[in-house]
Amino acid sequence: MLFSLKKEQLDKLANSHIVPDFPNAEMIFAIFETNPDIVRDVLPHPLKPSADARGVAFVGKYPETNFNPGYNEGALLLNCEFKGERGAYCLSMPVDDDMAMVAGREVYGYPKKIADSITLERNGSSAVGSVIRKGTEIIRIECQLDHDASDDFFGELAYPTVDWDGKKCQKVVSFLFKHFPGPGGNLDYLPRLIREPVLFRSLGELKTGHGQIKLSSTDYDPLGEIPVESTISIVYGRFHNTMLPGKVVGRVWNPLRFIKHAFFKTDIVPIILDGFNPNQVDKAKIIAQKAKKY
Repeated sequence: MLFSLKKEQLDKLANSHIVPDFPNAEMIFAIFETNPDIVRDVLPHPLKPSADARGVAFVGKYPETNFNPGYNEGALLLNCEFKGERGAYCLSMPVDDDMAMVAGREVYGYPKKIADSITLERNGSSAVGSVIRKGTEIIRIECQLDHDASDDFFGELAYPTVDWDGKKCQKVVSFLFKHFPGPGGNLDYLPRLIREPVLFRSLGELKTGHGQIKLSSTDYDPLGEIPVESTISIVYGRFHNTMLPGKVVGRVWNPLRFIKHAFFKTDIVPIILDGFNPNQVDKAKIIAQKAKKY
């Protein structure tokens, strides 16, 4: 039974090695220029802005994986650097499957939330990716696919490499801060900086063309606060993706410096901020102090 595994089941888990694989993924990417001042404010220390002040948004359909039934996903990331290595800091990653949300959030620290719907449709030379959450379309990428794109469309964000089978691919590194609220109201532990690489292998042709990306906000998803100042490229294609093992590459030793970046992963904080009543502060403190006795 799953509530209490037997020794032979634990042995199986101890000897299993799953590298998350996403064959036949259908994806549309939008790479754009944004405001460097906002990038500097949004990136937590010790991440540093990249020289280009760019962002990446995508919508993906994963018809199959080696760990879970297929699901759909969107994301918003900002280019950054850590100790000279190029990467991307993830600000949002809506999904439409609870197990994909739990695995990405609790293992790696991806800021995953459940979306209302995530769709990616291609109709001839037109492709549209859409993410709707809390009744609002927070990501929309649309493109007329006029011509072929090259494998290096990620630009400076990606590292060209080969996988263990010798196949050419692009490696993109995500930098994530893994942290959880503690039961007493503080952070459960010092936040951990996670480095997590992903290999992208294109399957067949990649298409690009003219289009646009629109980022919008809900009270709980402030994607619209990241301005799209100009669209650099939009690329559609099919990929075989592999998430490589992540690792802890740093700690946040000064939580007070980090704390302003700690509240966009859940929906409760906007509710608290919106309902804040300064006239009730003293009463709330008294209740909280009395509650410690129970």
